[in-house]
This record gives sequence, structure tokens and C-alpha cells, in this order.
Amino acid sequence: MDLVIAVPKDAAGFNEAMSNVVAGAGYFVANNIFSRLVTHEIHSDAPSGDLALHWEVLDGGQRYRFILNPLAHWHDSAPLTSADVAYTHTEALRQGYHAAGFLRGVEEIRALDPHTIEYRLSAPHHGFLTQLGNFVATHILPRHLYQGTDWRTNPHNLAPVGSGPFRFAEWTPGERVVLEAVLDHWGVQAQVDRLILRVVPDRDEAVRLVARGEAHAVPQDVLTYGRLGLLEGSQHAQVARVPGPVLAILGFNYDKAPWRSRAARLGAAMAIDRPRLAALCEPGWSHELRNYLPPSVDWAFAPDALAPAHDPVQAARLLRDAYLPVHDPLKLVHLDVFDSHRPIAAVVAESLRRAGAAVEIETVDSARWAETVRERAFDLAIMGGNMSPDPDIMYSRFTSGGDRNYWDLRDPQVDALFDEGRAQAGRAARGAAYRRLQHRFAEQISWVPLVWCALYFARSTQLFGWSDQLEYRVPFWHWGRVRPLATTP
Repeated sequence: MDLVIAVPKDAAGFNEAMSNVVAGAGYFVANNIFSRLVTHEIHSDAPSGDLALHWEVLDGGQRYRFILNPLAHWHDSAPLTSADVAYTHTEALRQGYHAAGFLRGVEEIRALDPHTIEYRLSAPHHGFLTQLGNFVATHILPRHLYQGTDWRTNPHNLAPVGSGPFRFAEWTPGERVVLEAVLDHWGVQAQVDRLILRVVPDRDEAVRLVARGEAHAVPQDVLTYGRLGLLEGSQHAQVARVPGPVLAILGFNYDKAPWRSRAARLGAAMAIDRPRLAALCEPGWSHELRNYLPPSVDWAFAPDALAPAHDPVQAARLLRDAYLPVHDPLKLVHLDVFDSHRPIAAVVAESLRRAGAAVEIETVDSARWAETVRERAFDLAIMGGNMSPDPDIMYSRFTSGGDRNYWDLRDPQVDALFDEGRAQAGRAARGAAYRRLQHRFAEQISWVPLVWCALYFARSTQLFGWSDQLEYRVPFWHWGRVRPLATTP
């Protein structure tokens, strides 16, 4: 059978280790045709092996050794070895490609033999497996097809050769991407014949396709709280709700003079009408949140580290003193593919206007997002901040010079606390460092938490094997274990 996923954005390419078009079809393709050393789901504390059969943590967390599955091979039948792993991550670091953001601190990668790979880090790092496994950016590329080429122009970015349970079959831009099951796969065998990512820009229609049984699922943020009614009465679809793990946050552009002032940041935080944010949330699933970490990360959660409460009078005074009303309108940006951020941005903008600041909202296409944020072409930004299952996953977003630190936040104390959290082996010590980190964020109003978002998934009632049904042993966007319900043991 065909497994059909309705996605809102077409692909721009399929090499997520090089670059990322946020939530584009290329992300989902890469997650199903490539392999990583380990995978680490957002709700799971423990990594699962992918290419790696097992691994060792050596030298107090400063050295990681992985033993690869000797049966692993590429879709063109070439063996997949430690040389592929070493090449991919070394080149990503050397060139500063997307994967580098999740490999910071790696000093050397050595292939000890064809099936043993070792990473030596600059310092102990007990969140390293989370970095390797949480996002698709760390997938492994075939060295024999990439070595000696410029990744940016390599034709295999558009016709990828992977090692996962599905192989690339065809791409009709603007319409669909087709993957086929690898019948002799070295790992878990796909249970459907083809995986079809159908490009459906109209998100309402994407949900209706699942309701009518013409598609089997939609990915994150296509089904939102406001679209739940589109599935009412459907005999083909069910709604899966997952509380968290993502925070919608307000970030400041520290390149702009007003936001270097804590008083201005305090004014913006106090302006936010939190009761209006709460009205956007589904009780019991999503929540207006002032905390700097999702409560679900209970081992590191600091309940008393809070963003400022709503105080419109004080906010107006602070923003007036920062001269914001006489400046050009503030540009508040958010990413179009995260549709739940649209009403959040509207509440933030209106809250700031009531406090006397002129604000313009710009909805940015995912293809332009990286350029917009990297060039600091904004004043304020609504972003998704995933800080689970380990706060270390946000290291590159909040540390000085981090690859995903789009707002240019630079705070030596934040850097030191992230490093302390990495260096500690036990949860108790790591959690203590991260609780102090949250208090530092709250003290400085480094950024502002807004909503602890719920994830909604519209999916077929006739299939089994989605991530939550497998105790989160696979990522949400990996569909290699989805199968017709009739074959479920």
C-alpha cells in the first residue's frame, strides 16, 4: 500500500546535513531515507541505535565510541562504513554546514576500523547523544558520492542515495515526492510499499484529505487547535495530541540598540497580554507559560524562574523611556510554516501597540527564514524553542556565537551554565546547572517564554506504528514502522 502524508511545503533539496528549509518536505524525506548513529525522540530519555549497534562513553564523557551495524549499506549497494560517518561530520564542521550546529565541541572524529567510529570532544559533554539524535541534521551521507565535491552543487542533493528503510524514487516539484520501501533493508523493514509526500499548501485542505481518507497523516502544525473541527465526524481519521514539548518564545535582536537594554526587554515582556495567550490554548494540552523550560523536563525544571507578569502601565513607561515609539515600527517576524505562531504573533504585536510601540508583523516563508534571521532583518521574532528531553539541545541557540543563535544573544554566564550542564555526568548535577540557567534567563529577560505548545496530528485510524504508539522509540517524522492495522500483532 501507499502511505500518503500531506505536507504544506515542497522540498528545496534533501541534504539536511547541509542546509534546512524549516518544515519543508525535504526534512521529512531526509528523516526516512538517511540514517544517523542514534535517534533521540523528544519525549524519550534514552537514545536508540540506528547505524550504531551500541556505544561507549569514555574519559568522563569526553570521548564517544560507536560500533556500527556491519550489515549497513547504501541504496546503491555500497557498504556504509565508519569512513562515511567520519567524512560527513568532519566536512560539516569544516564547512559550517547545518549539521555543525549539533556537533559543537567535537575536536576530532576517527574511524578506528570499518565499523568503529570515535568522537573526541574538547570537554566532557553528557548531552552529546541528544545532539546527535534529536534532529535529522546529523544524518550520514555517502562519502563515495560526496567526497571531493562541493556539497552545495552536488546533484545527489536532489536525487539522494540514502541508507534508510525508504529509497528516493521521484520528485515532481510542487506536487509530490515518492519514496519506495527498500526490500532488502539491513535494518527494520518498511511495512508499506511507498511513502508519498503530497504537497498541499492549503492547510485546511490537507486536514480534510485525512478526514476523507485521501491522505493518512499531516505533520506538526498543520493540524492546529483551530482546525480540530475539520475532523469532526470523520470515520477515517483520529487526532493524536502530545503535550509540549516546544515553547513558543519571543526573541530580541541584540544587534538593535534598544534590546541591549534590560529595561526595554522588561517593558516588552510586561506588555504581553498573557490572558489573551491563554485563550489560544486548549485546556490540558497547551498552556500559556512564563517558565523557561517545559515542566515535562521535571529533572531540570525551575518552577520559580519566571518571565515578568503582565503589567501594561509599567510596560508603557519602560518602552517610552527606551524611545521605541519614535523609532521606525518594530518588525515582528514569525515563520509561516508554524501556523500556531500566527495568532501568538498577533497577540504580542497588539500587546506592544497598547503599550505605545508601533509594530509590524511579517510572516516569513521558510525558504527565506534563514536569510531573514541570519541577517538580523527583524526586531523581535516568534520562534519555537524545543528544550526537551534535554536542555542541552538548545545549546547552539542560546550560547554566544551559536549556529542557531539568530538574535546574537551573548551572555558569558549563560555560556558557562550550559557548559556546566554538559560537563556533569549525573542528572542531579546537570539539573542543578540548568535550573541556574533558567534563573539567569529570567533575571536578564534574555528571551520571553509565551506558550507551551501542544502537537496535534491528524492520522489514519487504519494504520499503526506512529511514534507515540511505539513509546517514542522513533522520531515523529520517521514512518518506517507504520503499517496497516490488520497486520498488528
